[in-house]
This record gives sequence, C-alpha cells and structure tokens, in this order.
Amino acid sequence: MRDWLNLLADPGSAVPIPGTDESVAAARCRIDGRELVLVWCRFDVLAGTLSVAAGERFVAAVDHAVEARLPVLGIANSGGARMQEGSRAFVQMIAATRAVRRLRDAGLPLVVYTANPTTGGVFASWASLGHLTFAEPGATIGFTGPRVAQALGEPIVPPSSQTAEGVLANGHVDAVVAPDDLRSTMAQVLATLAPATPAGPLSGPPSAAPAEAVEGPLGWAAVQGSRGSTHRRVLDDLLARATSVIELVGDRAGSVGSQSTCVIARIDGRPVVVVGHRPGARPTAADLRAARRAMTIAQELGLPVVTVIDTPGAEISGEQERQGLAGEIARSIDTLSSLTVPSVAVIAGQGSGGAAMAWLAAARVIAAADAWLAPIAPEAASLIVHRDTDHAAELADAQQVGAVELRDQGIVDAVFAPGDLIDAVVASLR
Repeated sequence: MRDWLNLLADPGSAVPIPGTDESVAAARCRIDGRELVLVWCRFDVLAGTLSVAAGERFVAAVDHAVEARLPVLGIANSGGARMQEGSRAFVQMIAATRAVRRLRDAGLPLVVYTANPTTGGVFASWASLGHLTFAEPGATIGFTGPRVAQALGEPIVPPSSQTAEGVLANGHVDAVVAPDDLRSTMAQVLATLAPATPAGPLSGPPSAAPAEAVEGPLGWAAVQGSRGSTHRRVLDDLLARATSVIELVGDRAGSVGSQSTCVIARIDGRPVVVVGHRPGARPTAADLRAARRAMTIAQELGLPVVTVIDTPGAEISGEQERQGLAGEIARSIDTLSSLTVPSVAVIAGQGSGGAAMAWLAAARVIAAADAWLAPIAPEAASLIVHRDTDHAAELADAQQVGAVELRDQGIVDAVFAPGDLIDAVVASLR
C-alpha cells in the first residue's frame, strides 16, 4: 500500500491530527510549502472500508480543517461501507457528507483523489463532492463493485465505465493523474487557489483599465465582422495571461461538454473562474451544466467569475431537447444572476440566442467594439419574420445589435477596442 503522507508531504512537515487512525488516517502537512489537511483511506485495513471509526476520523479531520482555515486533500481508496458494522457504518456516509458541507460553507476547497479501487459508500459520499477530483490511471471507480454487480446478475456494461478513464469521459472527474504526479498537481492547485497577492514578479504590474471605445461597427456590419476566420480568440488570449490554469472537466451528470471551456486560472495574481465558448462552437446542455458547476465552485470558494461569450447559438437537435437545453439556459441565467462574488460577462464576438444569454447575467457586462448580441441569428430572425433569409441584414440593423448600440440601450456597461479587451477584463478583476 502507498504511504500517501511520505509521497505527498514536504519532509518533516506532517503534524498528527488528534484522533485514532483506523481505515482512515489524517494529518496536517505542507505540499510545496502550503499547508493543508491530508485525509486518506488505508486500504490495508479491511479494504479501506467506511466504519464508524473511519467516519469519525474523517469528520474530525475535516472539522479541524474548518477550524484552522485549511484546504483538504482526501485520498479515496475503499471498497465501500463496512458490512460487519451494518447500518452503523452505513450512516457514516451522511456524517461525512455533512462535514464536507461545513467545509464548503467555510469557503475552503476539497480536492479528492480516487485511487484504485474506490467504490460503494465512500464514492457515494465525500469522494464525489470535491471541488476538484482526480483519479489514478486504470483505477476501478464506481458505485457497485464489479464482483458484486456480477453476482447480482447486473454486470456493469461496458466495464470501461468503471475505470478512471471511463469516469473521466463521463464527466465525473477532472483529470487522470498518476500517484507520482499527484504532489506536483496538488502544488499547482494550491498555488492557483492561493489568496490574491499584490502584483509582483509572478503576476506582473497591475493592468490599467483602457479607455472605452467610442465607435464600432453597427448592426449587420458587426455580425459579418465577427464571423471572419481571422476573428480573434478572446478566450485563448485571456488564458494566455494566466500563470496557472486548471481545467474543470464534466458536468457531474454523465457528460463532458466539448463546446466550452471551464477553468480555474490565476490571472494577475488572483484566482478566477473563467467560463467561455470556444469560438464558433454551439453549446449543449452538458456545456451549460458544466458552466454552472464552475460558477458554483466560484461561489463556494469566493472566486470572481468571467464569462466569455462568442457563439452562433446553441446546438439544435432532438437530443438537446431531450437533454433539457431550454431548462439549462434558464438555470444558467439563475445561477449567474445569484452569484455574490464579482462577475464579468464579456461579449467577445458572436452573441446569438439563448446560448449567449445563459452567460450574460453577470454584475458587469463589457463587449468588444465589433461584437454583437441578438435574440437569434439574423438569418433565423428573417425566417421567422419574412419566411426567408433575405432580410437578415435589414433585421440586424433594425435590432441595433452592435456593441456600441447595446451600450446606448443600457445592455452593455462598457465597450472596448478589440485590442484592449483583455486588459479591460483583467482590470475589472482588481
């Protein structure tokens, strides 16, 4: 069995947390100089099963983290609840979950590493509640262990759905990380999530807010300009300013959205959650669920949110109707509107339909001078009004969809020249 403490902790940094180690152990330690609480399953003790003693140990470790204001790294490696203790062990799932809620309510991060194997009650409680979750390559990860599923006549098909790689593909973990790489991964996570620091050698000098743009293309001209193959990629440019980027993968509901990017990034010396359309992409319900997950993480950890809008509209298909696309748009608007952390929406290019509206409801809205926003693509609007696409330009002009026009209507707070947009975003985070 791996000695997780020696594998991860800075030498000599470990301090025992009061309590009795059983199938769960805990200690306070440092990784790359940053302090945290490490709590891990001991698979050599009855397969790391969740017992009364293990539950109490986990809860005590998390409560210690809350009191000391420290992040938690939980190493899950368990066969589930301990059968020998019956329901007394079973209900520790509730106790562990409530402890994680106290950690979240305190604004402290939980990072989970699911080692081989992780199944049953541990996976169905705290091991599925991490702000970030990583998995050991090839690990068996699932609710019902393969042997039990087979014996019950319900084999898991395909078997790959219970591997680390399958769980990643289904949006339930953020990355597959080898045990020997976990220390460096956690060092990056802790550095990225560290409180904001004054500008220095790492982050560079503070970015001054650029002057607002006075002019920009109007109506149809803005629409046409945003569709060019040379149109800048604002999301990429923004993340290029980051000193660290950690990708948030999956919607935790069985899907990975491929049309958007959700990350925690460190930009200009502070952690921020960035949610953005990949230029030209059509978001799906899974993309919107993933974005809401990212926004929830930001709210719990007290991180600002930046949404980058650049889409010709959501994916249109029967499958998206079955996935509840309209409801996901509504819930995205609700989540973003409800944030109490700072939030900035950036209309970077195309802003078409509900896929754009889903990420517009930030506290502040800025736009590139050549961007636009409309209820639907002008061609589709023409089809609705005139039953043809010949009047797209006319409708775009009449709707006044250009960024400068949107500012005049009070929809956009500020408009910036395309070359100044990234500086404007970064300045808004200060």
